[in-house]
Amino acid sequence: MMATIKLARSTSCSRCINYAEPRATVKSGLNCDVNYAKTQMKATRMIYGKDDKVQAHTLIQSFKPGEVTPEQANELGYQLAQKVADGHQVAIYTHTDKDHIHNHLVINSVNMDTGLKFQAHGQKAIQKVKDANDQICLEQGLTIPEEPANVRYTAAEKSLLEKGKSSWKDEIREAVDHAKAYTRDFKDFSASLNEKGIDVKLRGKTITYTHLNANKKVRAKKLGSDYEKETIFNGFERHIEPTETRNTPIERPRNNEPRSATTDSSIDRNSKLQRSDTATEKHGESQSREQLTRDSTSNDYSPGQFQQQLEKLRNNTDELQRDSSKAINRIIEKPENDPKRPVRSKQERNREDSARNEPEQPPIKRDQPNHNQDYGPSL
Repeated sequence: MMATIKLARSTSCSRCINYAEPRATVKSGLNCDVNYAKTQMKATRMIYGKDDKVQAHTLIQSFKPGEVTPEQANELGYQLAQKVADGHQVAIYTHTDKDHIHNHLVINSVNMDTGLKFQAHGQKAIQKVKDANDQICLEQGLTIPEEPANVRYTAAEKSLLEKGKSSWKDEIREAVDHAKAYTRDFKDFSASLNEKGIDVKLRGKTITYTHLNANKKVRAKKLGSDYEKETIFNGFERHIEPTETRNTPIERPRNNEPRSATTDSSIDRNSKLQRSDTATEKHGESQSREQLTRDSTSNDYSPGQFQQQLEKLRNNTDELQRDSSKAINRIIEKPENDPKRPVRSKQERNREDSARNEPEQPPIKRDQPNHNQDYGPSL
């Protein structure tokens, strides 16, 4: 383990401090009293009204075993906080519970002087923190991580290269180099390698290559940084070109274009006329298919075939016109559509309807006196 760092962010500053503080052997604070770090950091966030979302950033600074004491490690953490978080409140906690001594730096997200938030996302920001840590460690004569080699060779590979020979790993490198140059995503990248007898598996951040003929596999980091996931996917991003659709105007329907009557459900029409409209639509579809076939086959129609198509079109048009005329005449000939029909008042129509709906009553028979009958002398 060499002097390394890890950077993360948290939505709970208190949680970060609650984890780091009880395990600390040595602790210190930048721009705050480390014993009251939670209270002072929260007060700063509340003053600027930024106590939500990201509240803190955590930075883990690790050292090679045996290179530093806990006090020295804490001092190096304080120096790192000054370089990367100037103006922010930082609590530095040194842990010795593992083989390697390491610091937990809890950085308040809000700057005390400006009220701006700490920016620590993105590769550029992470690299800035790494560079600052490397500079501090080198000044103290400490070990720092070596830059990963673009291409890494084992001793056996170097021996083969000296003899003018190549290894199965070199064949993988050659296939990957070719695939990177001509593919735009991981799917195409894998397919290109498969064509050359190389299988590729992606699991998390790790890529494993398998030479199918040699029946051997190797992880990307053993081949060099040029063959790892980050390098491969960065190459895909550079291949991406702007799409032309962004500058292509989208055609919109014109406001003055007539709407098809068959699509307007608000119009109540005769069923016969609707069937006529449906026939028109079907004929239009068949005509479009014929047109598509005719266009796709260029000028394959003979003059006789053209004449037959024209005659069929005329017959269909005449038939549709006859159907439409019949349907329209039926609508016009209905009694309720007669313009000369006298208009009745609403009261008259209601009386007629009520009379029509009343059941027929049988005639009432009453006894009538018979004047021809002799009932005798009256008393």
